[in-house]
Amino acid sequence: MIKHPSYPNGNIYLSGGMQHAAGLGAGWRLDCSRRIRQLGFFPLDIADLDIAYSKAHGHLYRFLSDEELLQRKSNIRKHFIETDINLIRNDTDAIIILYDESVRLGAGTTSEVHEAFMRDIPVFMLNTYPKLDDVPGWMQAETTKIFNDWEHMYSYLKELPPGILKRDAYGNRRSGNHYLCSLCGKVEEKHKTHYVSKVSPLYCKSCVELVKLTFETHKDRYQFFLEYLEEEALGGKR
Repeated sequence: MIKHPSYPNGNIYLSGGMQHAAGLGAGWRLDCSRRIRQLGFFPLDIADLDIAYSKAHGHLYRFLSDEELLQRKSNIRKHFIETDINLIRNDTDAIIILYDESVRLGAGTTSEVHEAFMRDIPVFMLNTYPKLDDVPGWMQAETTKIFNDWEHMYSYLKELPPGILKRDAYGNRRSGNHYLCSLCGKVEEKHKTHYVSKVSPLYCKSCVELVKLTFETHKDRYQFFLEYLEEEALGGKR
């Protein structure tokens, strides 16, 4: 994990469109980096890193023609997919995603958000569309909190207890007696003993009730699929 004494609140990966974004999406990342640095977070600006790499070592696939598809795929697999996912897996405490048209046209951001979700890494989304329905339901579900403007997001980050986005010795996102809910992004205080093992996902009290309702109100969808397919395989009639 990359650690910087000057930014004690953790590393935040800035996810968003690049291939289909103006200037590789560097503009918003530059502004966001400046703001979150002021809040004690260290930005992982993939656009800035990509520009620096290209200056030092050249472009990796833009010069390759359609006839060189296999070489293009190989370069992207090694130097983009593997690199970006490794940054999320190994060096990221949270993700900020700017959801706009460039994300819809690409694939990397969707993959990054899913990787973060699978690793129980908080995902904070800035939705640029007027309606929440413009964001795919799957991606909505993978977020920790969704915002409609930058200032609300920065205010939220500012109010977080220091260092809560970083994992404690047990793997939980904790600051003192405060824990971060992975479903709603609420900070909840635990008055008695700490969790002394990893709780994943970790929910606040109100979200525990929501999840309980989810499990107990509806039949498990995966189990239903298994039963359905088993009946289908045995030639069952419905």
